[in-house]
Amino acid sequence: MRQYSMSSTFLPPVSRWRRLLPVLLAVITISAGFGDAATERILLPVEILGASGTIACRTVSLRADQAQSVRALWLQVHRLRYPDEGSVQVNAGEWIPLNNSTVTVAEPGKSFGGIGGGFATLTMVLVLPRGTADPGPNTIRFRFNQTDGFASGYRVLAWNFLSEDGAKVIPPENFTEDTPDAWAPPLSDAASIHAGKELWYHAALVASSVPNSPGIQAHCADCHAQDGRDLKYFNFSNQSIVTRSSFHGLSTLQGEQIASYIRSLPFPSPGRPWNPPYQPGPGLDDQPISHWAAGAGLAWVLDRDVDGLPYLLAQNNSQSNKQLSHLTSNYRDLARQITPDIFRPDGDLSARQIPIALQLPDWSEWLPRVHPKDAWGTTFTRSTFGALYDGPTASGSIGKFGAKPSLRTLLAVQSAHPDSVRIASAFVRWSQSRRNFFRHLVKPDAWSASLTNRIYSTQLWQLVKTWEMTQEFGLEGRGRDFFGPSASSRTWCNTIPLETAPSVAHIPDGPAGVGGNALTNEYVTAAWYELQIVLNSGSHQHRDRTPVDWVYVTGRFLDLYGQTRQPEPVRLLVNVIKALQSTAPNLGPDDIRQGWRPEQNIDPRIMVSPSWAQIFKPLPPEIRRALTTSMLAAWLAKNQQYSVAEFLPIGLREYSYRSGRGYDEISGGRVWDAAPQFLRAGVGTDLVERLERWGVAYTDREARIQY
Repeated sequence: MRQYSMSSTFLPPVSRWRRLLPVLLAVITISAGFGDAATERILLPVEILGASGTIACRTVSLRADQAQSVRALWLQVHRLRYPDEGSVQVNAGEWIPLNNSTVTVAEPGKSFGGIGGGFATLTMVLVLPRGTADPGPNTIRFRFNQTDGFASGYRVLAWNFLSEDGAKVIPPENFTEDTPDAWAPPLSDAASIHAGKELWYHAALVASSVPNSPGIQAHCADCHAQDGRDLKYFNFSNQSIVTRSSFHGLSTLQGEQIASYIRSLPFPSPGRPWNPPYQPGPGLDDQPISHWAAGAGLAWVLDRDVDGLPYLLAQNNSQSNKQLSHLTSNYRDLARQITPDIFRPDGDLSARQIPIALQLPDWSEWLPRVHPKDAWGTTFTRSTFGALYDGPTASGSIGKFGAKPSLRTLLAVQSAHPDSVRIASAFVRWSQSRRNFFRHLVKPDAWSASLTNRIYSTQLWQLVKTWEMTQEFGLEGRGRDFFGPSASSRTWCNTIPLETAPSVAHIPDGPAGVGGNALTNEYVTAAWYELQIVLNSGSHQHRDRTPVDWVYVTGRFLDLYGQTRQPEPVRLLVNVIKALQSTAPNLGPDDIRQGWRPEQNIDPRIMVSPSWAQIFKPLPPEIRRALTTSMLAAWLAKNQQYSVAEFLPIGLREYSYRSGRGYDEISGGRVWDAAPQFLRAGVGTDLVERLERWGVAYTDREARIQY
């Protein structure tokens, strides 16, 4: 994965601290200082991982003028998941708990709930009393206060003192990052590595480090990738592996043996625990396919959604990565770059390369809190859903697919000469078996935090195992085998990312939702929908509502905005463009289920609908006008490739599509009736008159055939 440093020509338009500090930070805990003379640099990140009460510290020397200027402590923290999980002490001062009342969390993380909310990594500022810092050595201590039964600590990825004007006191060159390339197994002998492998697959575990925690059926390999490659891929440190092993009831020696096994694995390791898998960003497609899951890194999680607009336009203008450093943020210049070609339904926008302000879940958020066999017992172990992953094909498994081979068996057998159609169909069966499995377990008015945890963990388990098989059997680079020669080679062949969303399992917002509140539940739903668009938006082979129900997914933007009050116009535009590009260029409206049917998709009224004005409000009027004109022009041009008779054939339709849930403002309607709104939005008269003429022809045909 490309490491975006201070000298990179690919730096995103984010706040100054990201330009000053290293982006990809390493894993170790030591103390270091600096003064006027050259000294050992401060190593990052700080891992505060272990039992409740674990403390890690850093010591730094300040000149008298630096110490006097200190007014606050700036932190970038990974996996501070609930209020008061951690505390900070500077020198001999009081321990200060970290929560949304004691710190100021930066946007957009603050609007997504801050500490205890959706984002796994947050930037925050803790105001310090005057005189907190001393001339000479200063020690900053971080404490893991207590577990909630799931957490075993957090990481400080970066920190600094701030002066009254917000400037960082410690120069960036005094920090350094650890490099995982230098890591070694804690125990390098073959016997220890073999013992670690045996423990990975077979060690008896307990649910957590809470006293008297019960034993569980699951082993390490059950919740992670079966061979442990996920911990290697995302570079979980030896300390983190040992800590988590202890959390589940193993000894320090056993944890070191497992860490030694993980370190010995011969797999790529471009990721970091804090970099969200598949986070989109420029240059990602230039990396080897083996690096795709590592994502573009936290550096490409934008502070403001609107900062993604130049990258959207640059991709349309075919600017190379070397030209991205010259992107303009001048809105007048950007408006001139907006053309109908951006929205062209026959185009192929890559959502993988456009940075967004939505931080996707980190790898730890992918992992289930409880394994399905501990959540459901024999109901799962004897189910078709369980068997279709790696279970027996005997008829004793429950369900109509019981005689089908498991996915792992199918992929192993077909590794030399894979049958892409058969593989894709097997994933469809696995998805259907999960829906059938849930149907017998969930009653609409029976939701509780416990039931949500078990249902959502089961969804996550399926996602992790899909990642496992995708990596192990090399499926990510075979898009053209699955979808034809015009498809992107980078894709998944299923809809399991989208099916991980709480809304798919009908998990409600509120106390029974994921995270215990509506905001986090909506964030998680939005994040998994976004991941589906990044991983598999259909490659122009939309059928009915798969792989993405574009109208429904688009509508969820308003639900998320209702919780965060953070408009995301650029991420929405990417979603709308991919929706318009979801059908094959050679399939017209006569193909009811797969062809171009504008009434089944998002239409240009989204740009002028009062309900959606709040989402587009951050964009200046000249940008909104250019986007509205261009979308309408592209949409109308595509319609006019076909005769009205092709949209309205004689005879009854064989298929009926309803947008549902009040989405008739943006789909399924008579776009020409919105002509006055388009004119008020600044769209040219000529284009609006063309729209109206097409509407007259359409309605005349409807009347004549009584459609």
